[in-house]
Amino acid sequence: MRTKKVKTGGKTYEYYQIVKNTYKNGQSRQKVICTLGSVDDYDPEFADELADTLSEFTGKVTVLSSMDDCHHIWSKEYGSVYVLEKLWEELKLTDILSTYLQGRDFEFEVISAIKAMVFNRCIAAESKRSTFDWMNKDVHLPATEDLELHHLYRSLDFLIENKEKIENKIYDNLKNLFNLDVTVVFYDCSLIDMYGETPELIQYSRKGKPQALLSFVLSRDGLPISHNLLPGNTMDINTVIDAMQDLKKRYSIGKCIFVGDRGMVSREKLDALEDMNFDFIVGVKSNQWKEVKEEVLTTRGRYSKVSDNLKVKQKEIDGYRYIICYNPDQAERDRKIRESVIESLEEEIEGLDPDSKKAAELYGHKYKRRFLRKLKDGTLKIDRMQIRKDEKLDGKYILYTSTDEDELDKEEIASTYKKLSNIERSFRSLKSLQQMEPVYHHADRRIEAHVFICILAHLLERLMEKKFTKENLDMTAAKAFEHLSRMKLTKTELRDKKFLIRTDTTDEMNKVFKALHYQHPKRVQHITEG
Repeated sequence: MRTKKVKTGGKTYEYYQIVKNTYKNGQSRQKVICTLGSVDDYDPEFADELADTLSEFTGKVTVLSSMDDCHHIWSKEYGSVYVLEKLWEELKLTDILSTYLQGRDFEFEVISAIKAMVFNRCIAAESKRSTFDWMNKDVHLPATEDLELHHLYRSLDFLIENKEKIENKIYDNLKNLFNLDVTVVFYDCSLIDMYGETPELIQYSRKGKPQALLSFVLSRDGLPISHNLLPGNTMDINTVIDAMQDLKKRYSIGKCIFVGDRGMVSREKLDALEDMNFDFIVGVKSNQWKEVKEEVLTTRGRYSKVSDNLKVKQKEIDGYRYIICYNPDQAERDRKIRESVIESLEEEIEGLDPDSKKAAELYGHKYKRRFLRKLKDGTLKIDRMQIRKDEKLDGKYILYTSTDEDELDKEEIASTYKKLSNIERSFRSLKSLQQMEPVYHHADRRIEAHVFICILAHLLERLMEKKFTKENLDMTAAKAFEHLSRMKLTKTELRDKKFLIRTDTTDEMNKVFKALHYQHPKRVQHITEG
């Protein structure tokens, strides 16, 4: 509705009228609702009284007699938690958790507590105590208003008690709702710094630090489908078979390709994988097996181009294929690093006393000793033969696979393995996992639950990025949350009415909502209490 000046009769009279636009037979018409009086005799106070009276019948309009009638109670982050709530429900996590809460007599909202901790890992990655302050003061999560700090810890206990069952349900939902692809699975391990007094998980690792070992299985799209936390002194190679047997048992996965990094497997482990109907693509070290040094690295022939920074050729031995991969960019980096180290070594060993502490440190250095040889009198010299050997390996790495060439050619093998590196990099860079460590819980179950929270957060991030990729939006989850965090929700009191009013969206926010196919949250929400 709007006001309008009109002329009537032979004379010109101006009135203020409230009119409503209507449409009839495709034509626009204006229907007079009421006349407020002539312009000459118009009394603004009358309009104020009218608007004040009408405001009692609407939840959106309030007339202020002065700014004292308007109070902003708080302003909290809203965009990120709004989108995460949508992702959470899309994966049906509330339904999954509710299944295992049946018959449990908790006096608080367990699901709200778990949800708050997961969302916190995506957005702010705080400790449990800081998470409690965050969810009450910084973000709009009304379902958490009655929670207390100890409720978060008790929710962790419930979560880890039902970890395997929850993972199984999530796997089913990923298959049914997100077309989960497990024809290829990526496997990796990562050490996490830990601090505590008694947990058995905290052991001194190969890095000489108190750590725990996180093993995880990712789908072809990089979605986490299984994980396990082991003592920090566990060798990576000893985790593979148990993890894959667990995968087969729980998810009934048929023929599948296992993709693992160098140092993750041995001949014995690979034979066991084949016995479980897994094909494999794994990285092998240049000196891991005799045939690699003597036959594979000496393979003649031209490289086939996969991309600007990846070329491949292959060698078949006893029915298995070795893929020699060459990255010219990495070759240049390898050369520069080696030349820098050798230049430094030449200065350090010149005139160096062979019995000195410095000589012992250099010869015991993890990388520098590679280019040193010791004469009979103990004098250190640059090992030129080793340099020539390393020059032949610049930019190269070797893959070993049991797949048939009809199934995957050498270019596809290299691309699949390269995806492992990309997924690992993404896995470690996302905010949910970037600040996973150090962990300060003092019981194994709490440490395991904390990691599960991080994995659930990572899953939501990956689902978001998967949707972005499908819609050709070049944006990471971290960047999306950065944009969404600028959407605030303000609780406002206008006279005797209360509203929740969100800030306007930006172009970047609109791209996120469009890619996710989510409607924008309401601009104004009328609340009756609180």
